[in-house]
Amino acid sequence: MQPIIVAIATHKGGVGKTTTAANLAAGIARSGKTRVLVVDADPQANLTATLFPHERRDYKGQTTLAQVMADKALLDEAIVETTTKHLDLIPSHIDLFEQEGYIQNTPRALLGFDAAFKKSALLSGYDIVLIDCPPNLGTFMSNSLYAANYVIVPVAAGDKYALDGLRSLQNKITQVNVVKTEPGKKTELLGYLLTRCDMRTNVAKTIVKSLRDTFGPSVFKTVIRENTEFGKAIMFNKTIFQQELRASGAEDYGSLAAEVLTRIANMSKKVAASEVEPVVGEAQPVAALEVR
Repeated sequence: MQPIIVAIATHKGGVGKTTTAANLAAGIARSGKTRVLVVDADPQANLTATLFPHERRDYKGQTTLAQVMADKALLDEAIVETTTKHLDLIPSHIDLFEQEGYIQNTPRALLGFDAAFKKSALLSGYDIVLIDCPPNLGTFMSNSLYAANYVIVPVAAGDKYALDGLRSLQNKITQVNVVKTEPGKKTELLGYLLTRCDMRTNVAKTIVKSLRDTFGPSVFKTVIRENTEFGKAIMFNKTIFQQELRASGAEDYGSLAAEVLTRIANMSKKVAASEVEPVVGEAQPVAALEVR
């Protein structure tokens, strides 16, 4: 049985995308019942810096997603065990930047990740695959969305411009779904995730209200609060659970992990029962979300 693939996607930087990928993966894996594989699809490799077990292995010579996309290695050869039990990593590398130019105008510009997953003999050993997308709408974002069953979209509640451009991302998902012709395999929105949230500020209050009023249940109930422990965790290449288990960030990502698993289970049952193929982003007026 193949795992559920979830892309964590936004084309804006500074919204906690990579923080979410690392800590959501760790939160799910900590239950001990779910095996998680995280794919770092961002050439900046920030997720790799957080999760790669440098004290156990030397990064030099490590097979990464760059070699996989260059057809020089299989996905299975790049899998690394992290220091969190039941959580493994496909690391990235700055060389992945070069691959974008090489694969443009080839099938791998859209199908590269999907093809690599299908060739994997080890992928069936995981329950969930999380893809940390690059913060743009380019080739590796397209690859991630095509391979994914679901998408999580982080929205920074502390940024007055955080809601700008959501329509572009929705359009990108819709474009990818046009190409995905296999029945029941469309990429669906799992939810919008409010991050960096400090409800003491008017900006956060406005963004939270706008997002919930417009998208309703499509917004996760869990909110990721601002927490200085995230910065400390990043500095020491740790997840929030390894840095400070009592931090509000650990509580929030633990809650998000449970909510994500529940949503996936409910949506999978609904799709299986109705065989409905929802199109992401058509009936929700993003223009109403503009905050000035």
